[in-house]
Amino acid sequence: MGYGDTSAQSRRALQVLFVGTPPIDLQAACDNACSRPVDIDIVDDGKAAIQRLADNDESPGDHTEPDLVLLQCDFGLPDGLTVLHAIKSSPRLNAVPVIVLNPDGNAEITYKTGGNAHVKTPQTVAEYTDLIDTIRTFWFEWAQYPAECLYTDTS
Repeated sequence: MGYGDTSAQSRRALQVLFVGTPPIDLQAACDNACSRPVDIDIVDDGKAAIQRLADNDESPGDHTEPDLVLLQCDFGLPDGLTVLHAIKSSPRLNAVPVIVLNPDGNAEITYKTGGNAHVKTPQTVAEYTDLIDTIRTFWFEWAQYPAECLYTDTS
């Protein structure tokens, strides 16, 4: 995936996998307020998220790999950690940004477990659409992976 390549990316909708139960209709909110088309696939629990991601391997024509995962997570429950671990340990998925939405605002566990960013869970339609639009701008327009390996010893 070419992060920072806005010309190719701006032609298609951003594919977002939302893991959790959003309190709003995310797709409708993004259709009305986001600056770029966004397709949101919502799964309500960790088991369904892992199955959805595994389905990509079995039938890639039926499913689109997400460009971004929004993981609504209370780390007191094992589901969030399991999903995050499954994504970050997969050679195929580990480059997909995972943004953890957590109500308590404690980011430490997010970064210790491999999450790319932590955000306090939004509460309103405007907060959700602002969040998705801001994440899209950062991850897919501003952030860029280096073109070559940063390590001199690759053995």
